[in-house]
Amino acid sequence: MSLKSFDDFCAKIVNNDPIEQPKAIFDERQAIVRAQITTRTLWAYVIASGINLLVMECGPQWCESWFLSTVIFGAAAYLYWVCANARRATLFGINGTMTVTSQIGFLFGDSVMIPVMIMLDKDNDDFIENFFIRGNMVSQYFAMTLSCTLFLISGIVMALSVSKYKKREKESAEENDDK
Repeated sequence: MSLKSFDDFCAKIVNNDPIEQPKAIFDERQAIVRAQITTRTLWAYVIASGINLLVMECGPQWCESWFLSTVIFGAAAYLYWVCANARRATLFGINGTMTVTSQIGFLFGDSVMIPVMIMLDKDNDDFIENFFIRGNMVSQYFAMTLSCTLFLISGIVMALSVSKYKKREKESAEENDDK
């Protein structure tokens, strides 16, 4: 909260005007906590990806695809970010759940359609034999399925958080109607 908005807040208290500042204060707290969680998550992703690239370049390559190995770490970081924000109640702003709801749709759609498209590809004759391991490395099929599963879990956590948020909002509206 800036000094000017704090002065306005104090003036409203002195003049006995209706105060709508708690929403703004709550939104500022959410933004700060979300920024801390985002910074921590990005650092973890950068460090994990850097170590992964170092191992893939200098040591034994553990995954067929360099890109998909990095996507796995990105999906894990995104899952952590969603869970941490859901736990701290900073996943939604005071404006509602519209942006998160659209993200849920994209996460569910992509997480289901991408593995199905790979399985239905006619050129993938070795799909069943080499799903987990191919050439002593994690196969690209398994890496893609793992990353899509992590994104799907993120979508499920978001959907549960949205339903919990809407339920709380409905209960608070009913309490305000009763008063």
